[in-house]
Amino acid sequence: MKNWLYTENTILIAGMTEEGLPFFENKLQGWNDEEGTDKEDLVIINAVVYDDGSEMILKNIYTSEEAMENPVIREKSEEVEQILLQEVNLWISGMN
Repeated sequence: MKNWLYTENTILIAGMTEEGLPFFENKLQGWNDEEGTDKEDLVIINAVVYDDGSEMILKNIYTSEEAMENPVIREKSEEVEQILLQEVNLWISGMN
């Protein structure tokens, strides 16, 4: 099983889809050298909000089987998912 010595979540991206729906995206990246020259996306987490916040589709996209099978990466992706969900909730609260 592949491991990554360092991980981080990227800056949250927010915008509108082509259909005019709000979307949010965050990524979990991993790398093995201190300089981050081999940095790669491990998990892409995105949410699309429908019906003024009453519905949402959330997707966790693992970029490789190795990332999906790694328990540390799965745990960290859940943390990144919670950060994204908090941001979505703040956005929805700001609409009301």
